Amino acid sequence: MMAASQLKPKGDISSVFSHLGGKETVLDPSFLSLKKEIVPEAEDQVKIDEAYQRLLQSFEKEAAEIKEKGSAIVPQVTFAEIEANQGQFPAHIADEIRKRGCVVIRNVVPEQEARDYKDQVQEYINNHRGQIVGFPANDPQVWEIYWSQSQLAARSHPNFNTATLALNKIWHASDSAAIDLSKNLGYCDRLRIRKPQNKSFALQEHIDSGSVERWLDPEYRKCYTEIFNGNWENHDPFDATHRVEARMDYYNSPGGCSVFRNFQGWLAMAEIKTGGGTLRVCPLLKQSTAYFLMKPLIKEYIDKNDYIGALPGLCQGIGKTDYPQIIDTMVSMPDVGYGDAVFWHCDQVHAVEPKNDSQVDSSVLYIPSVPLCRINSEYILIQREAFEKGLTPPDFPGNHCEERFEDRAKPSTINKMEKLNMGMTTFPSLPTDATSGQKKALENHNKILGFA
Repeated sequence: MMAASQLKPKGDISSVFSHLGGKETVLDPSFLSLKKEIVPEAEDQVKIDEAYQRLLQSFEKEAAEIKEKGSAIVPQVTFAEIEANQGQFPAHIADEIRKRGCVVIRNVVPEQEARDYKDQVQEYINNHRGQIVGFPANDPQVWEIYWSQSQLAARSHPNFNTATLALNKIWHASDSAAIDLSKNLGYCDRLRIRKPQNKSFALQEHIDSGSVERWLDPEYRKCYTEIFNGNWENHDPFDATHRVEARMDYYNSPGGCSVFRNFQGWLAMAEIKTGGGTLRVCPLLKQSTAYFLMKPLIKEYIDKNDYIGALPGLCQGIGKTDYPQIIDTMVSMPDVGYGDAVFWHCDQVHAVEPKNDSQVDSSVLYIPSVPLCRINSEYILIQREAFEKGLTPPDFPGNHCEERFEDRAKPSTINKMEKLNMGMTTFPSLPTDATSGQKKALENHNKILGFA
């Protein structure tokens, strides 16, 4: 891990999207031999090709329901329902999340608090006009700020913590895997205030958390063993056993994610309607993951040094020509309001609507779920140093806009929960029935952050 003083080059959110100007690179010839490593024998090729055909049939079967229900296919639940169920999703909602990969949780933060977040953020931006980088540069919709008071407060809001821990409970890992899904850390991300009628912040279909890394990194590849063996139906997207040591950013890209975010997410600071510049997803998590991982390996592509949308240092792109079944099953989020939260799985194909076709802004704080494990603790250490100095967090372009802002959040201004979230204090001792993996995760955390 790099030190906070060695953060990434300057830039903005466009840096990892080729359609927004991110720099495309070519694949090294070694990527062709990597295909042969994954599909070494003729019988393996047959299994992949047959599995691919079953996959296309599954898309065809599922498409009718998705087309009929549209945004209603996305699971929805209130925060009160999670609270009433001992901090867990009701069983039928959890099952739907496992299939669809996403969820809307309503009323995570009270409406007035979410409105106050937005007011404070807008004041913060207005106080520093001309000093903050945003995209696009001529009319920013996504701001390169991380340390506003609102962002710190929202990331560690007790309700938001409960919501993300409920998400963690959908996941599982072997008892020996060094991860504790009962604890989350703070990952400090950007925010969006997308203006009415805006067309400039349109993110095409893509997947985060690496691109070629899913094939390239041996441990990351283990997350998808069933897919690469031609048994995609048996793939478990919620097994964290091999994700805790997977390397998701080989290229130190200026926007690549180096932590294990089991769910990406955002908290709404506006009334965001379907069509109002909101998130879009493919609600077939298992099928879409198998599709973009297997297609470069089928007979038609196995001898081509082409991973069909995956390039070093950029997000995995999903285009209409190459992945029509995914594009045709994309749906927008249902209408959400102030304080509602939206989450989507780290392997989920997602996009942003091409236009905010409404009369109000589409504003969110990006906040994912980040469980306790070694790679996340190591990141938190460097992020903590960046916070103390007012620098950009290590995964993001090194603009350091906020370094001299007196009104940013600082270690002296944050509360007990925020300090825990930021790795400035540590968690209580584990119960006696904790798994060996949970114990190891906390032991690693305390050593990395200097608490042991």
